[in-house]
Amino acid sequence: NKEFIVYLQPKYATVTEKLSGAEALVRWISKEKGFVSPGSFIPIFEKNGFITKLDDYMLESVAKIQGDWIKEGKEVVPISVNISRIHFSNPNLADHIRDIVDKYDVPHHVIELELTESAFFDDKNILLNTVKKLKEYGFEVSMDDFGAGYSSLNSLKDLPLDIVKLDGEFFRDSDDKERGEIVVRDAISLVKNLNMRIVAEGIETKEQVEFLALHGCDLIQGYYFAKPMPIDEFQKSAFED
Repeated sequence: NKEFIVYLQPKYATVTEKLSGAEALVRWISKEKGFVSPGSFIPIFEKNGFITKLDDYMLESVAKIQGDWIKEGKEVVPISVNISRIHFSNPNLADHIRDIVDKYDVPHHVIELELTESAFFDDKNILLNTVKKLKEYGFEVSMDDFGAGYSSLNSLKDLPLDIVKLDGEFFRDSDDKERGEIVVRDAISLVKNLNMRIVAEGIETKEQVEFLALHGCDLIQGYYFAKPMPIDEFQKSAFED
């Protein structure tokens, strides 16, 4: 019924503060219930398997949006789309993703695929083969929520990822700010030494931006720059400023 709506949250280059990417986020606007929080329905969809249909819907929506903008001559930025861990039970997932995107003649490098850290607890061989194949096809692959679980370091060791997203919890107020900053600084250094880029999400203050710029973080996503927004609002900020 087209009740699931794509919102985009911009990502900005840390030093230049230039719009350099976005993440696609789903919003459910129900005819009966009005706005329904993703936290209410995503866990249910993950349990009943519907999440794979939602993944496909979001991927296809983003590919269509990017394709339309490219045809209009706009200079697009990469948009990341979340892929649920359930999808990785399919050994042909990379081909499935490629086929959806190719329907809209979109260059693969403008679609980034975000895997939540929980995906790394499943069959690592299938995951590794899928990631390698996606990269062969020209897609970029990122790990979302780095640091939220316990598999992070093994995943960095084993998987040829392009981008790592620092979990927003790193930047919440804590009793020991200095310890938190040491962890973030060294996480950035580790990721950069592995020739990957790093995105910090959940950033809300100028002080955080300055700290991240000082230590070489590549991109920032968070309310400091912009909240998730409808497509038409994103289009104005991306192409009409």
